[in-house]
Amino acid sequence: MKRIPRTAGVLVWTAGAIAMYAAVPFELSRVGDRARPPGPATPAMRGAGLLTVAAGAALMAWALAAHYQAAPEGWALDSRLTPAYLLRRGPYRLSRNPMYAGEAVVWLGWALYYRRPAVWAGLAIQCAASATIARWEERWLLARFGGGYREYLAEVPRWVPRSRKRGSPGRAVTAAASRWWMPTASADHAAARPPARRPRGTGPPPG
Repeated sequence: MKRIPRTAGVLVWTAGAIAMYAAVPFELSRVGDRARPPGPATPAMRGAGLLTVAAGAALMAWALAAHYQAAPEGWALDSRLTPAYLLRRGPYRLSRNPMYAGEAVVWLGWALYYRRPAVWAGLAIQCAASATIARWEERWLLARFGGGYREYLAEVPRWVPRSRKRGSPGRAVTAAASRWWMPTASADHAAARPPARRPRGTGPPPG
């Protein structure tokens, strides 16, 4: 199967991200300017919008870095939207869809910055599309990885990370934090399970 080198893939992804999450919101912000020009946004609102854009872009870059590390030989060129590996590192230990979440945050930032109805509509469309695609991907990944992905579904939320409860750490947080170093191939699900408890006095398991 043909593969796209990681460097080329990052360049293509970056170009597409700039077009979709910078150029498109800008063009939407110009819709209806002649009919009803918007009032000037306050510096605080513009600053909040830009900070939100930066936060979303950072989350997207973090997710891309996780994919970059998981595919040393590049990404396979096929018609499926999902990769052939299961990520449990980086932001994927906290959320099952950090890339989509970052995209929504970027759109939210531009909506705050431009304050145009068309940009808010773009945000709504982005969120609806991401939610639909995420559910489709979950069904495909469950069919591919089976019990390993079912365990991942139970431990990691779809969007927002679970908060840690005082005195009783959440299962998702503790399990994900202990697996940040795990390889992403499906064959490593067995390795992701905690080792069996050994009888007292027998010493630690072999390294």
